Amino acid sequence: MSLFNVCSWWSAQCSDPGEEYDVASLLCARFGLEAQEKDYIIVGSQTGQLSIYYPHRRGYDATDLLLETQMVAPILGLYAGKFSGNVRNENANQLGVLLPNAIVIYNVLAIGGLAEHGAQLRLQLQAEHKFQRVAFGLCQGHFGQVKGREFFCVVHLDGTLTFYEQDGISYECRFPGYRALPAPVAYCERTDSFFRFSATWDLQCYSYQDLSHSLVTKSSYQPTWTQCVGEGIVDMRVVQVKENCSYIMILGERNFISLDDNGKFNFMLKLDYAPKCFHSFVVGYYWEPGARLITAIVSDSSKLHLYEEANIIWAAQWPRQSPAPVAIQRSNVQGLAGGIVTLGAKGQLEVGYLGADPFQFQVQPLNMEELSFAQAHKELQQLEDEIKEAVDVRDMDALNQQAADQVRLSFSIQPEACDDLDTLLLDVPADVAVKELPSAKGLLRCKIKAELAELQLAFQMPNGIRCSQDTLSFVDVAAGSSHEFKLDFYIAELLHVHSFKVELVASFVSPRGIPRVIQQSAHLPLSMFYRPCQPQKAAGIKLTYSITSRHVIPKLSTFFGEFLEEHSDAHALGLQLLCPGLEKQSEVITVVAAKNSNRIRIQSDYVETFAMILERIVERTLQLDSSAGLIKMEKKKPKKGVLNRCVERLMAAPFIPAQPILHRIDVHHETQQSIRKQTEQLEDLWQQFKSLQRQLQEQSEGEPKEALTMQIESNYDQLILEGDKLVEIRRDERKQRCDLNCAVALAKWIIHALNLEERVVNVVSSVLSVPIEDWTELSWEESMAPGIDMLHHFGPLTRSKSTSTHGLLDANASSKDSFDYSRFRRHFATLFDRIVRLASTPAAINTAEVTAQPAAEEKPPPQEQQLQQQVDEIGNMQRMLGDKGLPLAPPKRRTNMSSSLEAVEDDEEYDEDDLREDVGYRKDYGATDEEKNPANTKKRSEWVNEDFELPTTEELFSDLGIWW
Repeated sequence: MSLFNVCSWWSAQCSDPGEEYDVASLLCARFGLEAQEKDYIIVGSQTGQLSIYYPHRRGYDATDLLLETQMVAPILGLYAGKFSGNVRNENANQLGVLLPNAIVIYNVLAIGGLAEHGAQLRLQLQAEHKFQRVAFGLCQGHFGQVKGREFFCVVHLDGTLTFYEQDGISYECRFPGYRALPAPVAYCERTDSFFRFSATWDLQCYSYQDLSHSLVTKSSYQPTWTQCVGEGIVDMRVVQVKENCSYIMILGERNFISLDDNGKFNFMLKLDYAPKCFHSFVVGYYWEPGARLITAIVSDSSKLHLYEEANIIWAAQWPRQSPAPVAIQRSNVQGLAGGIVTLGAKGQLEVGYLGADPFQFQVQPLNMEELSFAQAHKELQQLEDEIKEAVDVRDMDALNQQAADQVRLSFSIQPEACDDLDTLLLDVPADVAVKELPSAKGLLRCKIKAELAELQLAFQMPNGIRCSQDTLSFVDVAAGSSHEFKLDFYIAELLHVHSFKVELVASFVSPRGIPRVIQQSAHLPLSMFYRPCQPQKAAGIKLTYSITSRHVIPKLSTFFGEFLEEHSDAHALGLQLLCPGLEKQSEVITVVAAKNSNRIRIQSDYVETFAMILERIVERTLQLDSSAGLIKMEKKKPKKGVLNRCVERLMAAPFIPAQPILHRIDVHHETQQSIRKQTEQLEDLWQQFKSLQRQLQEQSEGEPKEALTMQIESNYDQLILEGDKLVEIRRDERKQRCDLNCAVALAKWIIHALNLEERVVNVVSSVLSVPIEDWTELSWEESMAPGIDMLHHFGPLTRSKSTSTHGLLDANASSKDSFDYSRFRRHFATLFDRIVRLASTPAAINTAEVTAQPAAEEKPPPQEQQLQQQVDEIGNMQRMLGDKGLPLAPPKRRTNMSSSLEAVEDDEEYDEDDLREDVGYRKDYGATDEEKNPANTKKRSEWVNEDFELPTTEELFSDLGIWW
């Protein structure tokens, strides 16, 4: 903070309190209305509000406001000068108001007040000049070094200059160059020159004679001199300091620059703050030897810096100005000479002065008490506990429980769909509202136990589903408060939905700045997306699930209670997908429950119909089994050799419909390629359109423009047409992305219930994540390629243990700069094939048979049961060790009896990209050929696993720097 403050002498609030003021909205001038006249303060807003103030004494008085009127258009600038020669009083000035399409010249007339009422002002229209182009700014001066009158020049948005003289003569000219951007233009009376800041950050000087003769002679002209400033400017002013020299004062974005009127740098001062506005003036008369050049610069932190040329002489702070003023002037008001007039962005008008009294700041006395180490240690311990509470994430269960106690949520969705949705109130699109699709109602209760600084509740739903209140935000939530919200979930787009799960994410920040996140979920009713129909006998895709849990009755009414009664004995159920509700085809899925077994078959011709049905079967089975008291599916680190715990409840047949899934990927990839080609074509058309515009601007007035205009119109029509095509392609791409979501979710739910090792299921499920995302520079296929490639070469599904993979990642990165879709597709298909083969191994079949034993089977005697348990344990140990276990039967041909992380050999040939050797470290697991060949024992790598154990995830990827 500054040691000194800017003392307030007079202040007022303008009539427009919005942020409608800028650097051109303030003017301090005299109009010659009386003999001992002081400066008037004129303020114009961008909403057209014009106000004139005349302060009489310290403190604002109602009589200080002499005029307040509303203009017909926004006010771009205010100017005072001798703009008219038809005025009797030679000392009188006129007021010029710059509007977007006109410049209006007014005579300011005074009206005397009666009794205690103060005087008033009235504006008399003197002249009005309308423009054909939109104005940007105005520059005034004695152009041509005329005496007794002033001309003005209007700068337009296209860079054109329009000169106006008092006798009505007006003409236009353009600056040379390809592109004349609107920029401030300043006039120097001593050299009769104009200074203009170009688009290349150059300060250019043009003589008035060249500009005025350019339209008549049609000749080209060049700037008198050019200086590179090297940065954008905030404002520019010309001040005559000496009789033979004028200074050009430039306030840049980071520097304060001064040049003389011949283009020579006087100084360049680097600023350590962001400037907002400035004002330069001369103390004394320029022909006197003691004249001083003073500049006042306002920073964005509401500080005033005064410079005498390049040396700072004073700094002060506005105590009540926040944000910083946008305009500053120096004025001689009645009772205060040399006052500082500032205008804020919201119309805070203030007249102040630089007081000599310093800011009363007292240094706090030092605490000379003796240091107590015990007290300091206690305080340090408290601080460490607070820091540990905020950043220690080792005990996540305790942190989650603490967050759940602070914010208690209850989120539920009614299991029945309803048809009373108000489509007009919720702004449902017409194509969706006409189908009269069902909706669901939800309820959210929130109870706050601790004080919170911020709280946000957000709902995450699949594409096409919308909530009546997507996001709820609260600030400064008091402890003990509670809220209840009634929600409506409805279909907003005709897209395929891959999940009926709705997640509630509650994120909050404590007063000490500690963030926490809580998640809850609920499920939408299936009747919102399906309706019963006639079952189909045949279908192209057939899936089979076996219910292996004793606590789940394998009946259709157990899983689809919305469509069947509780005690219904129906063995077949047909469901038709309501969304998107295609007219040409009916997307029907059939669920059949076996009469004499615990199997359920799901069949359909469409991949998009499976995802939500499989999700319902898996989620309902796990829910019923967990509520019955079976082993909970806790998220713990999987151990070696542990099979997927989901098969203890239900198990899927080892079949994945790879071709339909790959077809959805192909369609999505082709659409992405079409989007990129269409975007490139639009970019070419846009560049051509800009080039034609530039050619049209560079043409002179006499050249024909019809042919070029026709080309521009044709190019514009083609640009609009191709843009509409891109919008249509992106709409199709959104639909195909939802179809691909359903296909990937189908594969994920099948793999979730396969008889595989749990680590295999976790790794593959983490790669096959939904919903899929496409970015501007990276498609879903390109983002998925590294993960699929990892599974293909390094992951638990690698094809061969003997493949050398040292540095394969670096080799791929260096040899392939572009994305190879054929390779990605081949690896994706191979991934599904290996998963199916791994789930179809004999060990998996035996495990399935043992798990699927009926509950009513008689238990063997205790001795036989104990012997059988020992045999099972030995068999499991043999399957885990693979090579070292003792055989339970006469040894035969060795087969892969494990559904573990060991590789599954493929019959197909290797790719050329896979045959890379001798790069990086890789551990070898299991028996190797070196045992059979003692001669190679010396060359054996130190990374070989001597215990022949299955590798952990950390061992697999630690040497490669890969995190799974």
